[in-house]
Amino acid sequence: MRRRVQLALFCCLVSIAIHFYLSNHYYPLKFGFSTGNSACNLDSKFDCDAVSASAFSAFLGIPLSVWGMIANVALMLLIIVSALEWSERPERFRRWTVLFAGASFATSLVMAVISLTQMQTYCLFCIGLYLLSAIIFFALKGTLREPFWQHLKLDLPHMWRENKGVLSALAFVPIGATLSHQMFIQNYGAGKMNEIVKESVANWEVDTQQTFVAQPSLTMGPSPEAAVLTLVEFADLRCSHCRRANYTLHAFVKAHPDVRLEFYAFPLDSTCNEKVESGNGISCRLAEAVFCAEKENKGWDLQKTLFDMQDQINSLGGVTDLDPVLSQAASQQGLNWERLQTCMADSTVKDAIKTQAKQGSLANVRATPTIFANGKLANRGQMLPVLEALRQKALQKRSNL
Repeated sequence: MRRRVQLALFCCLVSIAIHFYLSNHYYPLKFGFSTGNSACNLDSKFDCDAVSASAFSAFLGIPLSVWGMIANVALMLLIIVSALEWSERPERFRRWTVLFAGASFATSLVMAVISLTQMQTYCLFCIGLYLLSAIIFFALKGTLREPFWQHLKLDLPHMWRENKGVLSALAFVPIGATLSHQMFIQNYGAGKMNEIVKESVANWEVDTQQTFVAQPSLTMGPSPEAAVLTLVEFADLRCSHCRRANYTLHAFVKAHPDVRLEFYAFPLDSTCNEKVESGNGISCRLAEAVFCAEKENKGWDLQKTLFDMQDQINSLGGVTDLDPVLSQAASQQGLNWERLQTCMADSTVKDAIKTQAKQGSLANVRATPTIFANGKLANRGQMLPVLEALRQKALQKRSNL
């Protein structure tokens, strides 16, 4: 019995740690502040960020990871009280603890079914949490000395009088989840998110419609005809805000098969952008490298690598210093450096980047990242709540046609 209790407590601690990690990663991703991908992003099939950006990642506006974290804290406290027999009727309290663990396990099963039937990407950490909830439940069930269901029916009339600890744990979950959610929200300065979303959507609806005729460097998602929502991003690979927006945009598109993303280079560099007064050529060369990498279907991969190396790149003095770093990034993605250099030297590639920058200027792009949704400017389009609201508006408009 002791080993079963120890196993359940250990699994609770691991679950709390994983839930905390997922929560701590969820909020930066949601509000466009993320500085990197989740540790459990393995490939296109196992992508925790895409799961976090889906409609199934929250309940009553609170992330499931926060619900899970608080529920496991409550369960751990119940297990301790049960194991130490700090109750008038230890066996009855133990049954309520098992029932609480069973409810957690049942919730995990529901989420697993939703994940398998409704989503195209999976969260490896979430799968681990489902397994942990099963281990906790069966470990605790094995500590019972009396038949579970038979005695549970007899326990119900006594619940309000003798099991205030269990009732307190039940109340603790929604209260604790709400308070934790508010703490995270305040920490990221997003306390007025509803107002922000309403303002962004209202501005988007009255904005001037833009037409983008230049060819983007990169695309992701369905064809333009099949997409409910097409996001157009103008960005500079040296821009830190662009790097943060990149993680959110990618997660959102991967989580919604009806959303398309088009990436246009808008280097803040006079070498290839006539709207900019100065520059050292680095931003333009980075844009050319990504454009050329896409010819070998490696554009998104190289872009991610360059964003990850952004701090190192921004410390360089000029193009001469950039090439060794760029060569290293290309090598990481299996690109031939000599072939990439030849492509970047091609005048048609340089003209393509200039054309994209010109396209941005015609759309009145003044800073990066600038995001358009279905041809209209999407202020704060790097935030998941804004993107989801715009997608819902686009779905409504399509259904009214």
